[in-house]
Amino acid sequence: MALEQTDGTKKQEDKPFVSALGTGREGFHAEIIEHCLRVGERSPEDFIRHFPCSHIMKVLEGRPTERSRIVSEATGIHDKVAHKMSPMASGEALQIALDEKVTTAADIVRLFQPDDRQRYLDRRALWKFTVEGQPWKAAPSNKGQFERAKAYIAFLLNRALANRLLSHEEFLNAITVQKLAIMLPKDQLGVIIQMALDQKEKFSEEHLLRATPADMLVQHIPLDYIWDRVVTPLVAERHDYVGQTAPAVPSWSPNADDEVEVPSIAPPANSDVVNDDDIMEDDIALEDAGSSPITTANAAGGPGSKKSKAKLG
Repeated sequence: MALEQTDGTKKQEDKPFVSALGTGREGFHAEIIEHCLRVGERSPEDFIRHFPCSHIMKVLEGRPTERSRIVSEATGIHDKVAHKMSPMASGEALQIALDEKVTTAADIVRLFQPDDRQRYLDRRALWKFTVEGQPWKAAPSNKGQFERAKAYIAFLLNRALANRLLSHEEFLNAITVQKLAIMLPKDQLGVIIQMALDQKEKFSEEHLLRATPADMLVQHIPLDYIWDRVVTPLVAERHDYVGQTAPAVPSWSPNADDEVEVPSIAPPANSDVVNDDDIMEDDIALEDAGSSPITTANAAGGPGSKKSKAKLG
């Protein structure tokens, strides 16, 4: 019976995790984090280094039942006692249990549910953890690491497409058809041409990527090229996992006749919705100072306004 349970557990763990957060930025990231832990791209010890026990308990301050469940199962403290413990006390108990080897980093990470990691931990801090191993720099000489990096990046690209963080057209435009023609083997190019000839409807970027999916692309196109052209600009920067590089400030002073684009002070297009109280405070401050070109630019749908939000993601 024990053997059957072990096998059943293993089969359950082998199933790909699908987030309940829905299609989009949050669901995508929850799936990537869980995948990188499962395949060994990142370890539970790495996770606890980025997010110590005290921090995990603090972000779950408003979820006492969830805190007590983690503490109780990881340390053996009765759940009624754990439920009465403050976030600080819960963090201390969890850390002591970890230090004394009563529990492990793997146990804590497992108990901290994948979607809750995404709900309560900082998005940018999670992305930093996710890519800390720099898979795009994996060397072919280290075969095991290189193969894992290729599979990991392919998974990331596939989930980005599935969660609509980018389109097939954007993906292909970033890679470029010219690069595919140079890097793909001739027999694969033949497959693409034949598929295009057999296609009754218009042969689209989606059809091409079905013929040459991400799992194949990572076998022939340099990983750093894919990362720099696709992952960084279209996933990480666009969806606020990392800060975008600020444009250079011009060294010249505009003349009176020059048209000057006024920068927006609105929150980034993909930032979380702010509270009404925050908006009210900002509006009061602007009313005191009088109307400004910046306010006018945002109201008209300037580069930082809600109207300019990307359609994807």
